[in-house]
Amino acid sequence: MADARDMRSIGLLLRGVNFDFRQTVDAALREAGVETTFGEISPMMSLKLEPGLNGAQLARHSMVSAQAMNTVLKALVRKNYIERRPHPRSLRADSWHLTRDGARLLERVRAVLEKVTASMLAGFSAREIREFEESLQRCVNNLERSPLFR
Repeated sequence: MADARDMRSIGLLLRGVNFDFRQTVDAALREAGVETTFGEISPMMSLKLEPGLNGAQLARHSMVSAQAMNTVLKALVRKNYIERRPHPRSLRADSWHLTRDGARLLERVRAVLEKVTASMLAGFSAREIREFEESLQRCVNNLERSPLFR
């Protein structure tokens, strides 16, 4: 097991990678003429993978508060990228879905995300990338199994 110094360093590095990745994606989107941000793309990508998520789930997936996600969702509705539908199991919950415009936007964004990701992983071998992904997935699995995970 790593010592406390290593663990502090890893946490800070993860935060730094997350922050720098988001900033770089936002700059690349602007450069590509795409008028959206990572903060808007993130819930849309979640909806592509899991249509019908509610606002609270989208907030957790995007690592923002429910209030912040509500603001993002309103903006995405105004831009016609997502739509609200009745939730199949709850009258109070939202059920969000991509629109055709939202799906088209994600297709445009995919190339930008691939470019930024390739830049971030420059110099890694295919084996190192696979091992990195496996290590990150193990971290997610460990945290999800933790009694502290909600």
